[in-house]
Amino acid sequence: MNELQRQVTIITSLGKRYSGRVDVPNSALRTTDLFNSSSMFWKNQQQARYFKDSLLLHEAQLMLSSGALYESYGNLQLRLSAIIAFYDEFITLGRDDERARMENIQAKTGEQGSNIKIIANTMGSSYFEISGVVNGAVQKKSHDRFLPLQKAAIVEIIKKEDKWFKRPFNLNSNFIGVNTSYIEAVDVTVPS
Repeated sequence: MNELQRQVTIITSLGKRYSGRVDVPNSALRTTDLFNSSSMFWKNQQQARYFKDSLLLHEAQLMLSSGALYESYGNLQLRLSAIIAFYDEFITLGRDDERARMENIQAKTGEQGSNIKIIANTMGSSYFEISGVVNGAVQKKSHDRFLPLQKAAIVEIIKKEDKWFKRPFNLNSNFIGVNTSYIEAVDVTVPS
């Protein structure tokens, strides 16, 4: 893998997942900051961009809700507006230096982590319940495109024949970024 690319998994509607690599301008940039930037970074500026709000996913794979591979693509342009959530394989996530960075920010701002439970918009006959911890001010971060959550969990709620079922979503990370435009309701509790 190119050191200026990062492996990501992207969740879109009805349990579809895309996996592949995105270009990053430098290896120190956090994936959340990349996704929240005003324009997505493309290493090859000569490649046509079909949508203003898209990212270029290299060696992309489309997987269905069961996790089964449906199709592979060389390069795929995916609209940011279609992304419900994403997670990465960034190895520094959860390491001591990231924790120290978070603690330093908390000491400067006086803000603590908040527990959050998100109910996403219904699509078809299902929706997602997403829970985790937000570090910093939820109100400030809710103005970003993607809200970063640690200790994250996703459950898909599905309606079949007038009954509702829960299907846990297997995450390979304890971090996700949630698209704020898909948030229908939120419950935030600040630990005392």
